[in-house]
Amino acid sequence: MNFFNNLNVGIKIFSGFLIILVLMGLVGGLAIFQFSQIKYTITNLTDNLAKDQHLSDQMVAKILLTRFYANKYIGNNKAEDLARFNEEFSYFEELLSEASVEITKGERVKMLTDIKVGVKNYGENFERVNQLIDKRNEVLSKVLNIQGPSAEKKLEQLRESAFKADDTIAAFYAGNAQRALLLMRLDAFKYLKEGVKKWLDKFEKRYQEAQEAFQKLDQELQDPTRRQLAKIAQVAIDKYRQGFISLQTDYNKQNQIIETQLNVIGPQVRKTASKMSDSVSIDFDNTNQQTHFLVDQTRWQLLITMVIALLIGISLGLFISSSITNPLKAVIDMSNKMAIGDMKQMIDVQNRSKINQLMVRQDEIGNIGRAYNKLSNYFSAMIDDIVLVSQGLKTGDLRVVPQAEYKGDFIKIKNSLENASTNLQLVVEDIVQVSEGLAEGSKNVVAKAEYLGDFAKIKNALETAATKLSDATAQNKIQNWLKTGQTQLNEQIRGEQDVVTLAKNIITFLTNYLEAQVGVFYILETLEQEVSIKLLSSYAYTQRKGTSNEFKVGEGLVGQVVLEKERIIVSDIPEDYINVQSGLGESVPQNLLVMPFLYENTVKGVIEIGSFQPITDIQLELLEQIMPNIGIAINTAESRTKMQSLLQKD
Repeated sequence: MNFFNNLNVGIKIFSGFLIILVLMGLVGGLAIFQFSQIKYTITNLTDNLAKDQHLSDQMVAKILLTRFYANKYIGNNKAEDLARFNEEFSYFEELLSEASVEITKGERVKMLTDIKVGVKNYGENFERVNQLIDKRNEVLSKVLNIQGPSAEKKLEQLRESAFKADDTIAAFYAGNAQRALLLMRLDAFKYLKEGVKKWLDKFEKRYQEAQEAFQKLDQELQDPTRRQLAKIAQVAIDKYRQGFISLQTDYNKQNQIIETQLNVIGPQVRKTASKMSDSVSIDFDNTNQQTHFLVDQTRWQLLITMVIALLIGISLGLFISSSITNPLKAVIDMSNKMAIGDMKQMIDVQNRSKINQLMVRQDEIGNIGRAYNKLSNYFSAMIDDIVLVSQGLKTGDLRVVPQAEYKGDFIKIKNSLENASTNLQLVVEDIVQVSEGLAEGSKNVVAKAEYLGDFAKIKNALETAATKLSDATAQNKIQNWLKTGQTQLNEQIRGEQDVVTLAKNIITFLTNYLEAQVGVFYILETLEQEVSIKLLSSYAYTQRKGTSNEFKVGEGLVGQVVLEKERIIVSDIPEDYINVQSGLGESVPQNLLVMPFLYENTVKGVIEIGSFQPITDIQLELLEQIMPNIGIAINTAESRTKMQSLLQKD
């Protein structure tokens, strides 16, 4: 081995290339032998084509079956057809999963991907159609089939009642409304069966006729019972029409999905599957024809390539052997200059283990190894020192300074590291004291160190941050408080609550959230055209002797805010006006807020808040934001109560 290492570099390279060329000859001979096996392998590939053909044909048949049962179910809505569709669709998906494993050719893989996307879209759109069909059946059973007979029954009762009372005009218009309703139901049935627009027009015409009849009834009817029957019948007809309109919308959506999606995607999937089948057939024929020709052609190409490679290898070996010696000498000279600190001659240092292997040689490569060893020793000391300083900077230890001996141009690195460490230490100390000030909430923190160059931006940013942080913190706290109050109030008024429960939840929440001590909730009531304001609920409120729980409009603070529709804030409340009841006894709040809540510009009630502390602008802003919601909630609860009363009377 030592003999080979001591040979001239040119001789060694030329010998190495000869060895490589011999190996190439052996590999080439082995490759020729292996080509006899390639023919057998390619022949086996045709079996895979046969499997692709089978899968493609199955996909064509399966999409046709899937579409058949989908169209059949849409036409008659039979559960057995839907079950058969789901069965065929599930089998189709299993078939696609099998195809994903077996089909590997790029062209057919793309087709298979398109088929998968198409099948997925077809299934999703069919599910949408199925949901629309279910929704239509639900509307038919829960709205049309209930509201239609209900309205017809009420009109029949109205007509008979009017006839018995000799009110022939009312009986006549009740009969008109009943006839229009029957024609509406007939037109709705024909539209859902045929889908022709003319039945929509006729349905709407019948509805208008019914409305005209109800208008006449409203003018003619005097008896409260018959007027109530007419009102209930009209509401039922309106619900019947709304249900039919929703059916019409869903019916149009269903037809649109069928025409633009199912009837487009299905044929596309079938065409793609047929195209895949055709592609397999073509590949099958082409593979059989080209296999033998490809094997023979490849054998000759390999022989020619090997001959060319031999000629090129010999030429390349001679060229390298004569051209590499001089560059190696230049590298040695450059390495020696690097050892004395001449950075212009710097090149990359090779791995330490490789350098040790090169040093034992006695040829040019050995000289390179020894030169690089000297260079690497110098670089190791310098790099270790730079790493030491850099790690100190990384870990925040700015007291670490360079220790190695720097030569030539490398002395500038040492000076730069020392200056950078000192400057950074001053800047870091200043940033720490500013950051600590910001963390403690100090608004007058200023940078004291001298910031040079781009570090001046840090100083400006720190000073700006101190100002903006204070403003942003205060504003964010206010906005969070307002949003939290709105959200928590919405939680309190959610759901179907009666008016008393709703009032109790509202006044309890507002009093606690505003950190007040007492709260009273009043609501307006109208009895025989006389409006009064009554106490409905309270929080920590103790009624004093001689005080009233009911006011008239304009009477007292409560009546005055109803009259003016504006809030009133009072300080220095008299001791006999309002009390706060607690476990520690009774006390009088010093500040009072009386504020109305409205619905559609009509006062629905009044909220009265008493607090030991003055009412702040932020608290007033919250109340202004939530009062409309309270008005809506109270109005909704009252409407629900009235509706329940009407239904119970009926």
